[in-house]
Amino acid sequence: MDETSTTPKKKHKTIKWIFALLGIITIIALGAAWYINKKWKPLLTNAIQNTLIDASDSLYTVKFSDIKVNILVGNVTVDSIELIPNLDVYDKLKAKRIAPENIFRLKIYKLSLKNIKPFKVYREKKLDIKNITLQNPELTVFYTKLKNQIQKKEDNRTPYQRIKNTLKELKITSIFLTDVKFKYVDQSYEKPKITSFDQMNIRLNDILIDSLAQYDSTRIFSTKDIIAEINNYSYATPDSMYKINIKHAFVSSQNKQFKIGGIALEPRLKEMAFTNSFKRQQERYKLSFDSVLVNNIDFNQLIDKRTIKSSKVSLLNGNLAVFLDRGKPAKLIDKGKNFPHLALRRINWDIIADTIVIKNTNISYAEYNPKTEAKGTLYLKNLNGRIFNITNDSLALTKNGFANAYLQTYLMGKGKLDINIRFNLTDAKGGFSYKGTLGSMDMTVLNSLTKPLAMLSTNTGKVNSMEFDIKGNVDGAKGKVILRYEDLNISIMKKDDENDKLKKSGLVSLIANALLVDNANPKGKDPLKVAYPSYSRPKEGSFFNLMWKTIFEGLKVNVGITKEREDNLKKRADNFSQAKADREERKEKRIKRREERKNK
Repeated sequence: MDETSTTPKKKHKTIKWIFALLGIITIIALGAAWYINKKWKPLLTNAIQNTLIDASDSLYTVKFSDIKVNILVGNVTVDSIELIPNLDVYDKLKAKRIAPENIFRLKIYKLSLKNIKPFKVYREKKLDIKNITLQNPELTVFYTKLKNQIQKKEDNRTPYQRIKNTLKELKITSIFLTDVKFKYVDQSYEKPKITSFDQMNIRLNDILIDSLAQYDSTRIFSTKDIIAEINNYSYATPDSMYKINIKHAFVSSQNKQFKIGGIALEPRLKEMAFTNSFKRQQERYKLSFDSVLVNNIDFNQLIDKRTIKSSKVSLLNGNLAVFLDRGKPAKLIDKGKNFPHLALRRINWDIIADTIVIKNTNISYAEYNPKTEAKGTLYLKNLNGRIFNITNDSLALTKNGFANAYLQTYLMGKGKLDINIRFNLTDAKGGFSYKGTLGSMDMTVLNSLTKPLAMLSTNTGKVNSMEFDIKGNVDGAKGKVILRYEDLNISIMKKDDENDKLKKSGLVSLIANALLVDNANPKGKDPLKVAYPSYSRPKEGSFFNLMWKTIFEGLKVNVGITKEREDNLKKRADNFSQAKADREERKEKRIKRREERKNK
């Protein structure tokens, strides 16, 4: 009886002691956690601040409003953190010619660190963090062009060598920056140029600073992979005439790759409304690519020297439409400075691109002619090709001073056009050459271009082939053009005063076919006509205008339109117009005499 009655009491006492012991352990653990948290807060604060100062050689400091440490789960939260460059230190580094050209300023609303192992930091001086999340960060990069920099810094310690007195190892699995406001300030201009992006996401994977990783050349800022991403982004150009729309952009330092999925340059206004916004001629551009891919980027050169170096750039499935209103006065500038290879020199960033690949791109160039009040359009359909050695880098130019473009397209969507353009990248006058061939096509497909712009229509005609080989620079171009064709018959157009439309001028067209143009080349037993055109570029003439005008001068000779024939036709047309006017005058006099006799 006694034994059975005392057993439950013993069990009850045992359970009470267990709970009491657990309670005491919990209180001790919480007290220890509170004490350690209290001690760890200044310790961690000191570690963060001193590590950054040591790693940046006092160039940067960090401040924050509060830091919360949860020792039990290894989490740390830092509120209102700022990474601030020390401008006094930066000026001293500039004076020593060892300053970096890029400095950073970072503001973060909240920074969260997870899964920190505090005892590892305390005992082994190793800080191991699973991930860091930065909420609503604002990152600003300031670029300053510095001259006469010492290539090898006096103090070339690695990040590990800078922090080893504070930490032996810093390891972070990943850092997330969400909804980043990014701003790039280029201070190399008289008025700084600012490029900004909102809603950018950045992720840094596998950050490691230790005795071995310090020599890992594949890491950038001790990070194995830096990933940045933008989705559905749109921003206006400084003049607000265009919007740049990006569906998706992705960059990875580990893959050495930059991808854009869907990019477009969209004008804000329609063609005529756009040109009417300017007092002088202004080309209107509309451009889009389904995909842009930049491979094998050297990110170290990009960050340290502002050199964009890539083995291959691919532009896929593009559309380019250019419109110009010739009714406006020409610009008061020499467009020669905008030749592609001369414009390349003016870019402040050094560019080294081994190959640019263009696939399945359509190009249209349209002009409005105020005389005909109509628009003529030149089409190049399904352009494919490669451009080699695109660079403005002085060292690269000493090795190879020429860029070569090998392109294939279809003129007006019909005639196969192969062309090689060779750019002299070191010539002050923008020297270049181009040669190529055009396959067979019906000449009538050119009417949408020639009728509005040249008031000329082709009734019949077939191009059998065309060859051209031309050299030029900003002054002009000259070379050789051969056009083989047959069955050419044209109509000269004139403005119909009644309905304000173009119509064929029958008699003048008849004279033109008889006296101005040859219906074939070669014609019968006559030798093949070979043209040697020479064209002087006016200041308002662009690069592609010069290319076309030179070929056009050659085509005129190929079809028989010599200056002598043009003068002869003009003389006959003037005589015809004068004879017509004389007939009209005599007719009016006869009518007047009849009226006078009736009134007597």
